[in-house]
Amino acid sequence: MRKTSQIALSVLLCVTVAFTSGCSIGKKKTTEKTDSECVTLGEYKKISLKKSEIDEQVQNQIDSTLDTYAEYKKKKSGKVKKKDTVNIYYVGKVDGKAFNGGSCTKKDNPDGYNLTIGSGTFIPGFEDGLIGAKVGEKLDVKVTFPDSYPNNPDLAGKKAIFNVTINYIQGKKILPELNDEFVTKNLTSYKSLEDYESTLRQHSTEDLAWDSVYNASKVNEYPKKRVKEMYDQLYTSINYYLQQNNYTISDYLSAQKTTSADFKKDLNKTAKEDVGKQLVYGAIAEKENIKISDKEYKEELKSYLSTYNCKDEDALNEQFHNFYGTDAKNLIMDDLLYKKVKSYLADNVVEK
Repeated sequence: MRKTSQIALSVLLCVTVAFTSGCSIGKKKTTEKTDSECVTLGEYKKISLKKSEIDEQVQNQIDSTLDTYAEYKKKKSGKVKKKDTVNIYYVGKVDGKAFNGGSCTKKDNPDGYNLTIGSGTFIPGFEDGLIGAKVGEKLDVKVTFPDSYPNNPDLAGKKAIFNVTINYIQGKKILPELNDEFVTKNLTSYKSLEDYESTLRQHSTEDLAWDSVYNASKVNEYPKKRVKEMYDQLYTSINYYLQQNNYTISDYLSAQKTTSADFKKDLNKTAKEDVGKQLVYGAIAEKENIKISDKEYKEELKSYLSTYNCKDEDALNEQFHNFYGTDAKNLIMDDLLYKKVKSYLADNVVEK
């Protein structure tokens, strides 16, 4: 029962983040100029970073992690106001009958659903209908589904009633204590607090070093074939995500109130930016003879097979062709190269 625009936007955001992190889809070997010939690299053998800047980035990541595991006091009295986050159960009905995807009950979801009033997460009228309700109250919220509702076209334009129970209002946030017990219990890929903090610092140093070098470098030429390949991969990925959520590109354009021409223009801009990043770290790899061994690839492949629940590389390729329009090895090799270059850059950092 969530709004079309919210879902479409979150779907596209997932795709965009995957392609703007710098780990773009791998390039194919062509007769075009080498990466080194396409860019003028900034200083990368001695990178000056402020210790305070690294510390700040580490702390921001720690704060974000703790926030993920935060708990909240439960206010068992009071009335719902705008911007409150309320925990609710609800059952949506059309013509007196419950419909699929319109319920969150104690039986099926004991923890309830946390909804921030005014967030626009649910269809128009639902959140406003909860304002003024008391904790513990059961009420009926009358709404009308939007005329365009791709998430469930059968509900488009129909009137509905939601039987809602207000369980509690979220109160003060309570953050967990950061210690060895918290890390070993919740962040199981780390052995201790010291291991967690040192890993964060390494990654933060790598990220900041990469940003410094990338911003100081200049892309002199964007190979047209590479940009076109990246554009196609981005489009394939976005279209796949939307289809998996019962949307089309047209639905997305309508929800975002944009035109096909502007969408393509933005997509081409993103493709150029991603190719530019490839060119920079590819040029560093060329100059410093940084390569990915077959052993390193096979080790990483095991991780991908586990993550994507695939029995072998062929099955993984099938998934990646659906999602990106390319073999998995292209992405894996490029991602490994990007990480290896960042590690090399971090070794060249001088803190001040």
